[in-house]
Amino acid sequence: MADKNGQGNQLKRGAIGTLPLVFLVIAAAAPLGASATNTPLIFALGNGAAAPLDFVFIGVILILFSVGYTAMASHVTNAGAFYTYISLGMGKKLGTAAGYIAVAAYNLLCVYLVSAGGTFASQIFEQELGVMIPWWVCSLIFAAIILLFSYLGIEGGTKFLMVCLVLEVTILAIVDISVLVQDGIGAYSLECFSPEVFFSGAPGLGVCFAFLCFIGFEATAIFGEETKNPRKTVPRATYAAVIVIGLVYSLSAWSVCAAVGPENVAALAGEDPAGLYWSVAVSHCGDAIGHIFYWLLIISNFASWMAAHNMCSRYLYAFGRADLLPKALEKTNKHKSPFVAAVVNIVFSLCLAFLLALFQLDPYSEIGAICSAIAIVGIMLLELAVCIAVIMYMRKHNSEPGYGHNVFQTTIAPIIALVGMGYVMFLVLSNFTLLTGYESLPINLLLGGLMVIVGVIGFVVAANLDKKGKLADPQSIDVEDIAEAEKLAEGMEDLEPAQSA
Repeated sequence: MADKNGQGNQLKRGAIGTLPLVFLVIAAAAPLGASATNTPLIFALGNGAAAPLDFVFIGVILILFSVGYTAMASHVTNAGAFYTYISLGMGKKLGTAAGYIAVAAYNLLCVYLVSAGGTFASQIFEQELGVMIPWWVCSLIFAAIILLFSYLGIEGGTKFLMVCLVLEVTILAIVDISVLVQDGIGAYSLECFSPEVFFSGAPGLGVCFAFLCFIGFEATAIFGEETKNPRKTVPRATYAAVIVIGLVYSLSAWSVCAAVGPENVAALAGEDPAGLYWSVAVSHCGDAIGHIFYWLLIISNFASWMAAHNMCSRYLYAFGRADLLPKALEKTNKHKSPFVAAVVNIVFSLCLAFLLALFQLDPYSEIGAICSAIAIVGIMLLELAVCIAVIMYMRKHNSEPGYGHNVFQTTIAPIIALVGMGYVMFLVLSNFTLLTGYESLPINLLLGGLMVIVGVIGFVVAANLDKKGKLADPQSIDVEDIAEAEKLAEGMEDLEPAQSA
């Protein structure tokens, strides 16, 4: 772990606490962006006014997932997160295959954000300033800013994301409170939470789009190596992130229903899905809030890209450290940032987005839609595998000192989460044509199965390395043990001059 100069390629220990970690992963979910763009799709294409209940439903499933996930996180700290957990529960070869899926999925998620962030920024600049800036120019500017934050380390970037998130949630709260004050508590109909409304329309699509809004919550474990007291911080942050995300989305969706009427929300969202939330903001808060809304939408998408970039960089770093990708990826700079991995992620994301654009694909409706759909399938596959890995890992270790988790944590909650997330996965694949925008069955089969192909290739690579005795064991890369070894090594180096004298 140390280079010839004695400088270890470790991430910065104890750089962030529970609250900053919560802000970091919630920023990845882009509360304002998701409320403005994803929630109207639930209204228009899903089960209409049941959107608030859809978010609660998904939130409950993810809380159950978090029960086992955080139980394992309290014993394992590694930037590889899903890769590490699945390796320890289901074996190194399957874990390595899952790790390659994670690397591919988070990189594709960044490609989506390159395209979406640039597109929204370009449109808003033209609308608000009358200046036409190509989407790819906006993306290049954002990429440069993200790289600067990445170079300076996790602390500065996290503080910036905290500010972004506060601004996003503030404007959502202003709109929600304005609707409550002007329309009254009576406008908030409990009909939105009724089973009858939930099962109306296309509930499968509603649940599917609601789940997409939570993508990123699982990243708490990725930053474990850089948190204070990770084995307590990661579990706390995971629960907090799921609860906050669920409440913000559910309350915002409920406020929109209250503002326009539960019976009207589906039709209005169908007419103008992108402008529904903005129109509610303007009608209840005035034109000034409408302008602020657009500028904060740029910030929301930028913050989401920056958070996803941080996640991806750490997966690349972890795979470089494990010799599963080029060793250079484990290099850190003087700020203890995995800057080589950060540059690789930015370059890959920009190059793939720009390359696809050369083939005349629309940056948002095609490039963004395709890459996000593939990434979602990959992340869901990982979450399903983690449910199984938690059960298997706890069966092996729960009788050991320091464990002693109850059966709900080790078995019941993971099984319920597995069933619930399996159902959501079925819904995603059943509606994959809507996510990609393509009707062709062969194309959707290829895109939908791409993450499985990556996993198979990863398994073959892992099997080959294992045969040669070169497959890394994540259990041997425990952060706390590494930190102690580095401290000991530094102490030995300090003694050498004295011994020479």
